[in-house]
Amino acid sequence: SERISEETGCWLVLMAQHASGASVATHFSSSRLRRDAREDTVDLINRFSDLTSAVLMAKRDETLKLAKKLGEMEAEKQEAEAEISTTQQSLATKEAAIAE
Repeated sequence: SERISEETGCWLVLMAQHASGASVATHFSSSRLRRDAREDTVDLINRFSDLTSAVLMAKRDETLKLAKKLGEMEAEKQEAEAEISTTQQSLATKEAAIAE
């Protein structure tokens, strides 16, 4: 990155954050950009950090919501299975009574 920016004289910013959030964000800004617009470059990097933090929090929030919904659905499944078992036992008792 630095070599490209030095060879071309361009303003260059690279920023990255792993989607898992397992590591800190990383960034590079060319010396020319830092020299020509230091405060704006710092602001851009801070805004990127805020953006990725918000996205990671939203992902975690969605994951928590889905986990809660899964727990509720598993409880409903257990209730339905218990009701089926009760109904099957009742039916078996009635069939036995009819067979006598």
